[in-house]
Parts: sequence; structure tokens; C-alpha cells
Amino acid sequence: MTGPPRPAPRAAPALAPDHQACVATFKAYAVTHPHLETTGTALMQALREPAGFAHVLLYGPTGVGKTTVLQRVTAALPPLLPTSEPRGPTPLPGGGPRGLYPSQAPMPLLVLEARIPDGGTFNRSDYYRAALLQLGEPFYGETRFIDIHEGQTWETKSRGRGRGTPFHDAPPLRHALEEAVVRRGVRAVVIDEAQHLMHVAGGAKLLDQLDWLKSMSNTTGIVHVLVGTYDLLDFRNLSGQTARRGHDIHFPRYQFQQAADQLAFQRALRGLLEQIPLQLDLQAFMNHWYYFYERSIGCIGVLKDWLVRTLAATLYSGTTTLALDHVQASALSNAQCERMASEATAAEHRLHYTESSREHLWSLLGMSGPPHEPPVSPVQTRPSPGPPPRRPPRRRVPVGHRAPQRDPVGSSSPSPLPKRCPFAGEIALSPAQLQQAAVAKVQCPECSATRAAHFRGDTVLFPVHPPRATPMTQDIARWIKHDTGWSLSTPGT
Repeated sequence: MTGPPRPAPRAAPALAPDHQACVATFKAYAVTHPHLETTGTALMQALREPAGFAHVLLYGPTGVGKTTVLQRVTAALPPLLPTSEPRGPTPLPGGGPRGLYPSQAPMPLLVLEARIPDGGTFNRSDYYRAALLQLGEPFYGETRFIDIHEGQTWETKSRGRGRGTPFHDAPPLRHALEEAVVRRGVRAVVIDEAQHLMHVAGGAKLLDQLDWLKSMSNTTGIVHVLVGTYDLLDFRNLSGQTARRGHDIHFPRYQFQQAADQLAFQRALRGLLEQIPLQLDLQAFMNHWYYFYERSIGCIGVLKDWLVRTLAATLYSGTTTLALDHVQASALSNAQCERMASEATAAEHRLHYTESSREHLWSLLGMSGPPHEPPVSPVQTRPSPGPPPRRPPRRRVPVGHRAPQRDPVGSSSPSPLPKRCPFAGEIALSPAQLQQAAVAKVQCPECSATRAAHFRGDTVLFPVHPPRATPMTQDIARWIKHDTGWSLSTPGT
């Protein structure tokens, strides 16, 4: 039994052109915040002078803003002038295969995306082709040397080969790419989603990937920047050689436990809300800033995408006023945020530089710790050489007589034994604060003794210690207690 035919579903109408322009303008806006500035400065310094680095690992949680950093660095990095001529055939005028090296503008950053391999392992030939296409050079030259004394001519040899047959050999593609990046003035090759490079078989192959990038950098003098999630932590310190030739840049999220991070997140949220082309109660939204933090886990990129979805949905509904209900409807679910937060927290624990790891390094180097004596001035005045001083003649004391010495006068009390300082036990710091700052030294507010704090679950404990008897002679990074609470003090501040 058949009923009347159902009408075909109608496609949803698109946004009006002026609404599309509003969404595009808001998407192009990038709010400035401290972590973005710090990460961009660190990456720019690494690209200006690698100083032995063959690769840079830029990692952080998903949606933290790594793409925005690359856009800013691309706009600010000047191109590198070519230092050598191409090793291929002489450039010919025109385009296509005959004009192999047309005049093109310099490209300071070559940004590529490492695609997920279809066959289970990363294909370097596909990487070479994608890079050459990104540079606008789909052709490369090939030089042949033919012996004219051979009986079989070149035409006879090549008679069976079809013209235009695709060439799939990796070495020529690699040589073509190495010449192209030098010719175009490329200063760095940025590989986004670089965690896909780890799709190889076995740990030894994973080390081969970094050796391959190091060989490319040695040949071209160009540093490779691997950008991705915390999965890139598996690339760190695979060997002593890769550890020396690699540089790590961590793009962290904002931590709710840190008062400075809370303030920075609120300022970034306010800056984004002020750019939304809708009517809204700014103070009412700022009163719920903790909700925005919860559903973005402290990542500004996640927050920005969330507000873009909210803006598009509000304009599509025909409303010109933004309400908190619209924002909640476009937020990520609790399960999604929980998964993202758990992965970020686990990776942040891996990055924590504890005092025990430093003590292990000391033991490997045969060190007992940093010296406590004041540094010796490099410029010292030495006395002029001369004859050694003459000792006075030693008087011999007859047997049975006591040698002359000063006897104590009055009653002498024994020197008191050192007592314990009254300050010890739990302090108002969290393990996350010490992990984020990578500093575990805490200064006692009673006697100024500096000790390494211990963890017991979520509690930070200051160890029992004797009172300090001498003044401090070194300015080291440590936590100091003030009237408003504990704060981090670094050398020079």
C-alpha cells in the first residue's frame, strides 16, 4: 500500500550577505592574551635564529590557539633571501614544464598539514608532492647524460615509455623540494597536525622520522616546526642527538587555580564579547565568566569557536540581541569538556618538571646540588710574590709542664642545640600551582629557610627543618608568603 508522495525536503536558506559578512569579520578577529603573546614570541625567536635546532615542537591542548600563533608569525616573519642558485636546468621564460623556475614572491613560512595516512604509515612522497604544490611548483627538472658511443641511442631506449607517466620515486621529489624551498626564501616549514607523523611501526621508526627532518634541515638550513596536540610529547628526547637538536614550546591553557590566569581569561572573554555585532548585556555575561571557562576548559580557541557558532545561530534566528540562552545552546556538552580536560590534565602532569628529576640529573653528573657559597669574583688581586714568612722558633716545654694557654673565666654554658622551626606542615599552595610554575622551592616565613615542598594528594607540605642560622646568599626561584598569600619570586625580581 502506497500513500501520497512525500514532498522533497527543502534546503535551509543561507544567511543573508550582510549577516555572513558579520560572521566573517568576527571569525577574522583574534583577541590578544598573555599566553598567545608569550608563545608567539618564543616561536619567533626560534625561527629568527635556530642556533642548532633542527625542529621545534609546538604543542598544547586542542583549541588553545596554535593556528592563530602561526598566522601572526607568518605575517611578522620576513622572508629569507636565497643563498644559492638552483641546481636544476637553466630557467626558461614562460610557464609550465618549460619555465621550471618562474619568478615568484618569497614565502617565509611554508605551512603544510600532515594528513592521516591511508596505508597506516606516513608517506614521505605524498609530503613532498604537497609541499611542491603549496610552493606553486608542480614540475621539476631532470638532467640525463647519454653516452654517444653506445650502439643503442636514447630514442631507442625511451621508445617504450609513455610520455607523461607519473614519477613516484621519493629521492627526486626530495631534491626538487630542497631546491624549491631555498629558491623561494623559505625560513621554516610548519607541519600542522604533526602528530600524524607518528603513524609508523615501532619506536625505532619514530626516531627515524626526526632523523629524516634533521637531514632535511641540514641540507636546506631550514628549521621544521611540528605543531600539534600533546601527542607530540612522544617525540621529545628520543635520543641524545634529537634532544640536543630539538626545541619545545608549550602553549598552555589558562588554569583556574591561578589568580593571574583567571584575570587573563576574563579579559580575553570581554575582548571577544565586545566584538560581537549584537546587542548584549556585557556585565551580565561577565558575571558568568566561570561558565565560559568551564565549557572551554580555559582554551581561548575553544571559546572563540563557541562564540562564532552562537553568533551564526542568533543571526539565523533573526534576533538582534544576544542572550545567555543562545550561548548555552551552542556550548560543548559536559562529556566533551570532561574528555578534553582529562587529556589536558594528564599531559600537564607529564610536563611537570619536579625536583626529583633535577636531583636525578645531579646524580648522573656527580653533583650534590648547587653550591651554597657566594660566587667568587672573577677579578682578584694577587699578592706580589716574595719570600715565605719566617716562622718564629718553637719553644720546647719540659715534660710534665702544661703548655701556656688562656683558661676560661666564669661558668660556661654549653651551646644550645638547634631547635625546630615552628613553621611546618600544610601550606596554602596547590600541587597545580607548583607544577605550572615548575618551582617546588618554598621559603619559610619564620626563618627564611628554603626547602622543597612535598605532595600528599592535593595537599602541599613544608618539611620540618631547623631554623636558618645564616643569611641567604643566592637569589633562586622560590615561593614567598606575603600578607595577601603566596607568590612566586624569580631571580632579579
